[in-house]
Amino acid sequence: MGEAEVRAFLEAGERHLNAGDHPAAEQAFRSAVAAAPDSGVAHSKLGVSLAQRGQIDAAIGEFSKAIALQPGYAPAYSNLGNAYRQKGMLDEALVAYERAVALDPDYWVAHQNLGALYKQTGRVGEAVEHFKKATRLSMRRPERAGTPARRAGCLTRVAAVAVVAAAVALSVLRT
Repeated sequence: MGEAEVRAFLEAGERHLNAGDHPAAEQAFRSAVAAAPDSGVAHSKLGVSLAQRGQIDAAIGEFSKAIALQPGYAPAYSNLGNAYRQKGMLDEALVAYERAVALDPDYWVAHQNLGALYKQTGRVGEAVEHFKKATRLSMRRPERAGTPARRAGCLTRVAAVAVVAAAVALSVLRT
């Protein structure tokens, strides 16, 4: 199959995930993996679908495959960190999140995830810094009309304000 067909499977999987239809999302991502077994993106998306269905060990396997295929793909590391965190493997989650941020310092989702882990482990100052960075990065806009942003953020303005408020509250707690 060609790139267009694989992209169609990935887009269908995303639509199903957004609609909450996890079985259909998993099937679409499995089709993407079958069509492009060397795609780290397809394996990572399948891992997300599996994780949302509670199949954490299988998800970790898919994220690990994604990383082996595309070692520079930051979302796979961030997703792996989420799976480790869900299993209570906080040291492993920290390594995965830090790798995601190192690979792509502008990947706001990784900063948000790292901030949440730091908050969970009592590293409040570091949590605040990563929450602030995640908010700044997610609010980016294209330089000019008609030009897509490098990475579109998905935090709404209300969510961004909530993240900043949480960061301020955390910084107050630390003093």
